[in-house]
Amino acid sequence: MDDLTLQKYLRNELSEQQLVEVLDWLDASAENRRRLDRLDYVSNLGILSAETGNRIFSRPMSRWKRSLHWGTGLAAGLLLCVGATLFLTRQAVERHARDFMSLTAPSGQSISVTLSDGTVVWLNAGSKLEYPTLFSSRRRQVRVSGEAMFEVEHDADWPFVVETFACEAEVLGTKFNILADAATRSFSAALLEGRLEIRNLEHAGERLILSPDEEVHLVDGHLRLERISDPDDFRWVDGLMNLNGLTFGEVVAKLERYYGVRIDVDHPESIPQRRYHGKIRVSCGIDHALDLLQMMTSEFIYMHDSETNTIYIKSRKNLPMD
Repeated sequence: MDDLTLQKYLRNELSEQQLVEVLDWLDASAENRRRLDRLDYVSNLGILSAETGNRIFSRPMSRWKRSLHWGTGLAAGLLLCVGATLFLTRQAVERHARDFMSLTAPSGQSISVTLSDGTVVWLNAGSKLEYPTLFSSRRRQVRVSGEAMFEVEHDADWPFVVETFACEAEVLGTKFNILADAATRSFSAALLEGRLEIRNLEHAGERLILSPDEEVHLVDGHLRLERISDPDDFRWVDGLMNLNGLTFGEVVAKLERYYGVRIDVDHPESIPQRRYHGKIRVSCGIDHALDLLQMMTSEFIYMHDSETNTIYIKSRKNLPMD
């Protein structure tokens, strides 16, 4: 299969017959699917320069469903042919709805991607999105590890579901933020627009429906509903890390997650647990972020070991006197 045809497939520019041929080619081998995945990933790299590309087609089967509204004067044989094509195409779509691809945001950067249905997803640094080559005709389902912002293409008859380690979110509206970290057992979801249903996977039957400006946290394995305390927490899609109200330990944890580094704090209890305020531009790098923290508090020094990707922090109180 030539790259030009595959690019047209990703841009939703193929005819019905060409689409079936590409789907059959994808189904023929894992190497073919990896080739498309690589081509798709290269296309998505353009997003890093603030350009989001259109991907695959908008809704499985919609074009073919519309094609059935032909005049009654068409020959029965032609209708039978179209019906067979529709059946084979639907089968191919359902097969590929089970083939998941993945995209991970690099450390220190956030990226965005447009899914096959037109939904836009922003991934925070180090976060991972898993999504099918094509969405099923029954529902749209993706998996998230880390933090992601969704602006879902609304379709009441085609549910959009986000799966995480702890909870499942079904979109009843449009724009929301998900944070799911299995390592720390942290989960939260915040709704900015529309409505969102959260189902607790650990306690069957426990669910909440969020309205705008509400967020839910997983506390001791159960869902807790609150009002959004600081909308600036979601400015990460603009490349900004919000520090408002965070302690030194919470800032350190956030830096580790954003930049994919390990931070070793020597005697953390000796560093005053003041609350920080302000924002840091993530693209300026981890050293710039630490320099800003030093300017705010001047209570610590740090050393960055680039070979091990580890940062060592010491309180000035524990430094030997000259």
